[in-house]
Amino acid sequence: MKKVGRIVGFIGGAAAILWAMRDRLISITAPAEPEPPRFRVVTPPAPMPSTDSVTDDLTVVTGIGPVFAARLRAAGIDTFAKLAATDDARLAEVADVPISRVEGWRDQASKR
Repeated sequence: MKKVGRIVGFIGGAAAILWAMRDRLISITAPAEPEPPRFRVVTPPAPMPSTDSVTDDLTVVTGIGPVFAARLRAAGIDTFAKLAATDDARLAEVADVPISRVEGWRDQASKR
């Protein structure tokens, strides 16, 4: 019985030593820093230079969609120059929206 106790004690002691030194015995390499995500950036197409004989795409102005662009064209406002020259009250009347909705349209049109 003493031999069995010694064997069990020896195995238990060896297991305790191995457990205590597990980090030194098993070297786990830490993963490298992950690569940052890559985002696909799509640049918007450059606006075409406007002339009076050609109608401009008014939908590139933020807040003007196809419906408002059609209403503006029907009223004769079909270029950025005409849009920038028209006052906010007239734009709101033509587009049938409140004046607060058309406040930035003229500034954007004058930049184009």
